[in-house]
Amino acid sequence: MKIKDVTTKIGSGATPTGGESAYKKSGIALIRSQNVLDFTFSEHGLAFIDETQAKKLEGVTVKKGDILLNITGDSIARCCMAPEKFLPARVNQHVAIIRPKEISPEYLMYYLQYMKPYLMKICGIGGTRNALTKESIEKIPFFKQENEKGIAALLSDIDAKIDNNNAIAAELEGMAKDLYDYWFVQFDFPDENGKPYKSSGGKMVWNEELKREIPEGWKKSLLNNIAQIVTDTVSPAASPKRIFEHYSIPAFDNGKYPSFECGSKIESNKYKVPKASILVSKLNPQFKRVWKPLELTANCICSTEFMPFIAKPGYPLEFIYMLLNSTAFQRYLILCSSSSTGSRKRMQPDLCDSFSFACPEKHEVIDNFSRVIAPMIAAISSIAEENVELASLRDFLLPMLMNGQVKVKGA
Repeated sequence: MKIKDVTTKIGSGATPTGGESAYKKSGIALIRSQNVLDFTFSEHGLAFIDETQAKKLEGVTVKKGDILLNITGDSIARCCMAPEKFLPARVNQHVAIIRPKEISPEYLMYYLQYMKPYLMKICGIGGTRNALTKESIEKIPFFKQENEKGIAALLSDIDAKIDNNNAIAAELEGMAKDLYDYWFVQFDFPDENGKPYKSSGGKMVWNEELKREIPEGWKKSLLNNIAQIVTDTVSPAASPKRIFEHYSIPAFDNGKYPSFECGSKIESNKYKVPKASILVSKLNPQFKRVWKPLELTANCICSTEFMPFIAKPGYPLEFIYMLLNSTAFQRYLILCSSSSTGSRKRMQPDLCDSFSFACPEKHEVIDNFSRVIAPMIAAISSIAEENVELASLRDFLLPMLMNGQVKVKGA
């Protein structure tokens, strides 16, 4: 069979009149290629349009059970299920809607993932830019199986566990951020009596350098005083090729932990990733990308689009992690980033050294804070490592399930 035999709709969307100027803070969701990841949907950068614009795009309305497939650009062939949370949505011209009939929508989505090597092969035919046309999608070979629902259920269970883990990690990250803001932004860290410092009448003094009131005994500090950027590089020519093919960490990601990419493009040189470090992406800082390396990624390599920070003596890595995750630091990155090409903005590492913040002269507050959040950060890392294992299991099973090498009994 062909994909066209098991679908009722295959088609891409369009850009609203006015382009990005038509986007609203709320309204009808407009799904773009950056929202469509492999196996999952990302809310990062999700655009919205008003009812008038949505009416003009009514022909590309996304419905429950639809599959979203990226058809142009660097993210071509990524696909996921349409999220019910944002339906009925619309899609732009870089995303295709695939609406199945008489088969499990989840099965078809996983089948397209299985066929991704084939899609990557055909997308460059007949043009200078990679693209999947409606005709090429319709002609994709499709093989029916007896237990499509069982296969989809097994793979969906794994992805559901990954999504649930991500939700738990997001809650833990939110708790850690709230604690950081409470202690180091609102200055309600526990005083010597265990009461919130500022709210309990703790003395505040004006700091001319920071242009704000800070607790007595605190001072202005620079990021360079507590952390430094590692600039060690590795040459592919001097290292086993296998390391670069299987253990390089890409700078672009799904907003969560960087993933392994087998056969990823090798650059002229790459950073070593120290185990006790924090990674910050240089690119497009309006999207926060800060990670604590996992056991799986420690001592591997990543692209030079990262800035690996390590702690200077006397400063806990947990505090540095939260400082680099803070809203103030992200705003600083956005303010200081620039672009020579007018497209992707990037941060120059040496500018990070000048980021300033209020710091207690006595390290006791920082040490106590780090002890409180250390279990949270450890749990987040553990969850991320489990997700790497789950994703590896799913990717291992996917081709064997789709080609009939492995059977599933029941749902």
